[in-house]
Amino acid sequence: MRVARSSPAILLVMIAACAAQEEPTVPRAFPKTVNGSEGVVYSASGGDIVDLSAVAGASNAHFAFTAIQKGDGTAHGRFHQRRERNGLIVDFSGEVTCLTVDPVRHRARIGGVITENNSTDPAFQTENHEVGDDVWFRVADGGEGGDAVDASTTYGFKPTLVNTSAEYCALPFEGLPAWNPATTFSLASGNIQIRP
Repeated sequence: MRVARSSPAILLVMIAACAAQEEPTVPRAFPKTVNGSEGVVYSASGGDIVDLSAVAGASNAHFAFTAIQKGDGTAHGRFHQRRERNGLIVDFSGEVTCLTVDPVRHRARIGGVITENNSTDPAFQTENHEVGDDVWFRVADGGEGGDAVDASTTYGFKPTLVNTSAEYCALPFEGLPAWNPATTFSLASGNIQIRP
């Protein structure tokens, strides 16, 4: 499947702030770089729309993220995802605390903490979804041009698979459930880039 591509700069300009709680819109824009590039070992960034048409009751997810991992092991960045589930809003923002990259398969795991929960769906307003709680997701960079397809997941929260972002980032890239293709969804539009 061919996905329309945009440059990261154009993509970040396209991603606007959420206009209203009731209207699903694209997430706010993030800066092109986070804390400069000095000492960066890996970076991952992307944004636009994840195709969730295969998920019953779900609308496509609008997302944006940027994450870097430095040589000292620290990770920085931000992320946001907004979607509808059965007519209710699922909307989270967060700060990156860990990034793990598989440079051979062009995959990344990103973990962090919730900084905003603007969800109206009661299933995402529990004690596992509060500001300060851990959250995680994974992405795949299918390359550029041709039949390249990038992909992402929705967000995971404790006790799904693990209890902390650090545990999630430490999972191996091989085998299930660590990299379950059934829960990784192609982008409807946009781009994801993972770089060493």
